Amino acid sequence: MPLVGSLRDLSLPELLSTIAQGGKSGVITIRSDAGTAQIHVYQGRIVQASDTLRDERFGEILLKLGKISHEDLHAALEAQTASGGSRRLGVILVDMGKIAKADQDEAVLSQSCEALYDLCTWQVGFFQFDTHVTPEPTGIAIPVPTLIEEVERRAKAGARARLESLPETFDSPFRTRRELTPPTRPPCSQPPT
Repeated sequence: MPLVGSLRDLSLPELLSTIAQGGKSGVITIRSDAGTAQIHVYQGRIVQASDTLRDERFGEILLKLGKISHEDLHAALEAQTASGGSRRLGVILVDMGKIAKADQDEAVLSQSCEALYDLCTWQVGFFQFDTHVTPEPTGIAIPVPTLIEEVERRAKAGARARLESLPETFDSPFRTRRELTPPTRPPCSQPPT
């Protein structure tokens, strides 16, 4: 039976830490109103992660890394379509001789890490960890403590950047407003007689 829960009750870093400590294998599926994500874990280490919110796809990462050309990507996407989408783009590019297995692993690592950094900030959603689903093998293995350290480092850097972007002096729009209550008057003197 899969482990099911809410990210409000158990954050993704907490869930990943528990899975890592137990050396578990399986697939975590996370669903929220914003999108869906999957994290493949093998013996407590993350071997792949992806989400539907990320605009950058595997082929675009290989282009950015300078591993393939636009023509290579187009040919591989056509081959993927011809296979009914059953073959992964990286496998097709390796089979075509356009990239080495190490290039594929580098792109999977880049894609997975960026997805994980985002996913660790999700506070709303539901997860399911299914140990009966075999994670897809890849050439990467991300240790969870290293991932969590990087997530915390990025969160601190983001908070510092937000603080540094605030103006030096904060001028409140209320500083120049008129007082709503009249100033105190000196006590009234006795009227002349």
